[in-house]
Amino acid sequence: MELIVGGQYEEIGILEASALLTLGLKPESFLVDVGCGSGRLAYALAGLHSGRYVGTDILGEALAYAKEKVGRSDWEFIETMEIAIPVESASADMVCFFSVFSHLLDEDTYRFLIEAKRALKKGGLIIFSYLDFDVPSHWTVFESTLANKDPKRVLNKFMSKSGIKKFTEMLGLEVLAIYDGYIPWINLIKDFKYTDGRIASGVVEFGQSVCVLRL
Repeated sequence: MELIVGGQYEEIGILEASALLTLGLKPESFLVDVGCGSGRLAYALAGLHSGRYVGTDILGEALAYAKEKVGRSDWEFIETMEIAIPVESASADMVCFFSVFSHLLDEDTYRFLIEAKRALKKGGLIIFSYLDFDVPSHWTVFESTLANKDPKRVLNKFMSKSGIKKFTEMLGLEVLAIYDGYIPWINLIKDFKYTDGRIASGVVEFGQSVCVLRL
């Protein structure tokens, strides 16, 4: 269950939690974590966040693991196969999509942004990570996908800044920031070590690019 989200469960959870805290997540905020998988973000936030949390995913087994691992009876983990966010309209302070849009078609990404807008309070934030051809390190992802001829392979989908701009214009959302994957901007809450031996400490990059939108 920890490998199902790509490995380094605790480390990437720290990175994701640090990103949200850097962007202004408050202890009392209502956070929606779409595509939460087996709960790496929730696990990293469990001892820091007192507000409401809802995590959604298509994998019921992963959600069951997340709920047990996190140990927060007040937090919700909801299975959904729909492109929908099962919370009340205008209720959330922040909706995040980590490594979600990188595996969806443009149409489904747009549908999720519509849902996120519906779920957000006025002034709330949408945070999503994505792959971008303009970021040199993301090219290796494209090459690995190119080499994989399995018709059932995982979809690795790239987005462009111009495409994001069009989406946000049509949805009436404001682009607050875009951080290319190699730009250090995240204030880490805790140091950790990557599998290649690198130590993450201080202010670090995310790896995928990150876009911050405001309603």
